[in-house]
Amino acid sequence: METLGLNNRVLKTLSQSSAKAAVDILGMRLSTTIKDKFVEIMITETEAYGRKNTDKMALFNTYKNIPTSLTLGPPYMSVLRSYGSNKGLFLLTGKKGSGEAVLIKSGKILIGKKHIEKRRKTKMKTDNLNGPGNITKGLGIDDTFDGYNLLTGIVDLSPRIHPLDQAIARPRKNAKRNDKNLWRFTLIIK
Repeated sequence: METLGLNNRVLKTLSQSSAKAAVDILGMRLSTTIKDKFVEIMITETEAYGRKNTDKMALFNTYKNIPTSLTLGPPYMSVLRSYGSNKGLFLLTGKKGSGEAVLIKSGKILIGKKHIEKRRKTKMKTDNLNGPGNITKGLGIDDTFDGYNLLTGIVDLSPRIHPLDQAIARPRKNAKRNDKNLWRFTLIIK
């Protein structure tokens, strides 16, 4: 029964607008169990993408061919090209069909650093996993997870276990001219 309660908290967080969810997702834990390898990170940076009519950089405005996964809404996720050839993990937010999403940009490794290093084929000097492509590679997430339901097990989003300390809001990377939205959020860890 406890799992059901946690799932309800996660679903409630994701059902908010992308800008609100992007703040509330900070400090939450994202984990995967792929090929019996468990990895868990704490989310430390997010980027919100709003609705087509209110956000110039909305995913519905960015992609010519709208991926089916973007229309699913919470508790689903999309795995899409983010910057360059890297794939990014977008947690769908808002309502079904809205196209709102939160890109996971950075995290702090809690468990499974050796698995992350092996997947990324590099030795890491810190426990910080920076960049959308490094997040997906480190967690073992690829295109096959596009449209995956976060409440079914292999990829898991768990509520934070401590209060949110401080977060900084900034413009998104590569924001359009005159975009005054501060939709990039970073958790300050002390």
